[in-house]
Amino acid sequence: MTTATQQMTRNYLTLCYNCQDAHLCDTEEQCLACWTEQGLLNEQETEPAETHALLNLYYA
Repeated sequence: MTTATQQMTRNYLTLCYNCQDAHLCDTEEQCLACWTEQGLLNEQETEPAETHALLNLYYA
């Protein structure tokens, strides 16, 4: 399993778990478009930076 496939699987399980229309997404492009439309990808990108900063404050 490639890294991109693992990321897609993780995103699908995380972001589509409660989606009523998850069965309509047949391709990665459809999932990415849905996540972008809902603003989910932008939130996920900022979390690691916030977590990293918090850990730096905690352990520094």
